[in-house]
Amino acid sequence: MKITVNDCLKLPILSQATVVAGRGGLNRIVSGISVLETSNIIIDEQSYKTLGEELVVTGFITCFDDINGLKRCIESFAKTSDAGLIIFYLGIYLKEIPREVIELADNLDFPIIVMPKNRDDIPYSYVIYEVMQLIFENKLKSNAWQKDNYEIDAEFVQAILNEDKISLHRLSFYINDKVEDLKYMEYIHFSGSNNNDLKKEVLSTVRDYYYRKNIKAYAAVYENDIVVLITDKFNIDQGNICELIDNLGDNIISEIDISYLDGLDSLDSIISAYKLCRHTIKSVSLIFKIKEYYLRHDLLFTEQCLNLIKDGESDIQYYLSILNKVEKYDIKLYETLESYAIDYNMNIIRTSESLFLHKNSVQYRLNKIKELIGNDKFEFPAINQLMIAMSIKRIRMNDK
Repeated sequence: MKITVNDCLKLPILSQATVVAGRGGLNRIVSGISVLETSNIIIDEQSYKTLGEELVVTGFITCFDDINGLKRCIESFAKTSDAGLIIFYLGIYLKEIPREVIELADNLDFPIIVMPKNRDDIPYSYVIYEVMQLIFENKLKSNAWQKDNYEIDAEFVQAILNEDKISLHRLSFYINDKVEDLKYMEYIHFSGSNNNDLKKEVLSTVRDYYYRKNIKAYAAVYENDIVVLITDKFNIDQGNICELIDNLGDNIISEIDISYLDGLDSLDSIISAYKLCRHTIKSVSLIFKIKEYYLRHDLLFTEQCLNLIKDGESDIQYYLSILNKVEKYDIKLYETLESYAIDYNMNIIRTSESLFLHKNSVQYRLNKIKELIGNDKFEFPAINQLMIAMSIKRIRMNDK
């Protein structure tokens, strides 16, 4: 969970503070807090360097009489995605907040918060302490905050997935790898259990496996699942996933679902990959029942099916009706079609082995299906639509 300006306003020290502008930005993320007490920002906005998502506290003591400078200040903060501005000592140095500044902040949805007017007995440190304590306590509550030798690795994963630029900047002093060097993601979902001991065991096994391979892997529990990130300094492929699965063992594998995505090259691509996993992981296993792990195209296909379900499936009603026709005629025919098309990639031999049938029996059933629905339904693009329809039926069956 991320801290917002609204969350900070609930702190006791800010209970008497007033939001005077930018209410539309109260949901801005707060990852840190900084002090501005120099006129440089007023003179030259390029002199103020920020990582964004910071609450800025100031009294504008050295520049309270420069209205245009104050406006440039607000524009600069908003441009760099800072969270908001807390003004102290109003009425003592800066007498009033100019109307032009308030209007600008409202237009930019940039919050301006004013501490009690004409008071000089509330120092910056009180607000800084409580805001930072709130941020720190939020980190402690996070599943990714692991109190062991891998604490920094876990916080690195958390900071990436939270898009916490301030933490990433701080961690850069401890971690040799850059976010843009991260190329591979493994996402491990606990499908059958929410047992914390099991999660610790899986996390330990993952870390031990990559340690023995002399591969630096950043792994952490995050939002109840495990996320592993690896840089392009190492040659990772699907063989590593298979080895990792062997290390985990059958008992654990029955409790988890694993996705593997490569081709990452930026923070945005990592976030997109994570969201794709998070959105589809519970449904992808319902479609691809026999796969040991899932690749990006499996997840994207699942996402397409979920979107069709959400939109009412009108685009594939014709193909659903065809499948219903096969199912009503003979359920065994439909099960054969499912196994052949989805599970075994149109491989008759593997389909026959899975169904304990002779390959000629499978071919006979497929021929019968073609008689019912037409040969053209087994050709592109109709076969793709049939596979989507079958996959949706698998998802929907689990929802009943």
